[in-house]
Amino acid sequence: MQLKQDETHELFQNYTRHYVLMEELGRGERLPDDLEKLKRDRLPHWIDEIPKEARILDAGCAQGHHLEAMRRVGFTNLTGVELSEQLLSVARQRLPQAQLIQADIREWLPQAPADSFDLVFFHDVLEHLPREDAIPVLRGFYRLLAPGGRLSVRVPNMGCLIASFHMAIDFTHITHFTEFSFLQVLEAAGFDPDRIEFESQAPRLFWSWRRPHRAVFRLLNRGRWHLNRLAHQALYLLVDFLAPTQFDPNLIAVARK
Repeated sequence: MQLKQDETHELFQNYTRHYVLMEELGRGERLPDDLEKLKRDRLPHWIDEIPKEARILDAGCAQGHHLEAMRRVGFTNLTGVELSEQLLSVARQRLPQAQLIQADIREWLPQAPADSFDLVFFHDVLEHLPREDAIPVLRGFYRLLAPGGRLSVRVPNMGCLIASFHMAIDFTHITHFTEFSFLQVLEAAGFDPDRIEFESQAPRLFWSWRRPHRAVFRLLNRGRWHLNRLAHQALYLLVDFLAPTQFDPNLIAVARK
């Protein structure tokens, strides 16, 4: 695939400063061990269904946080693809045993063998691609998945109240999705709509004897999640408009081959 490079290409090659800034805004005053627990807690609820020997790809792996969380829960067959060499250099230090590839995912996908992965994560990347590339890239992941494999895709949710801020926080965000348009492109890429599910669940709760106050914060966070849902439902009712079912800032779709 012949790619046209525009001014945003330089932004991707020097993306580390912006990426780290977003990480800092998201983490607040959390300590490093808290961040590691948070990353593991954000693994999908179905991750225990995946065999530890599964072939896992993180397309757009950035600094390797997601792959590291997978490694910490026992997965060993890990591959990451990342456009920015700056971000990938951090991932290489973090994950010396993983196969890490510096490439544009649009150029790498056609060269990768078919049926070569059991699980693919494609988080926070699709919104950076031009509209005309969205379906071909998703079609490439369909070819890449082994039968029964899963593709987890995350994009900003334009059905959320803060959608405009979320999209405009990064100059390289150029393609927008609601849950309805998201289903459109996944189906056009070859996925059966009956085998596509959205992940939308309240934050997990668990008790820690060493830090019992965290259970209180988690309970409050779960309440915040439900309050956000009610606020969205009330707004859509007020304007008498078709209400989405997904209200989180991000949409996460899991499509099975």
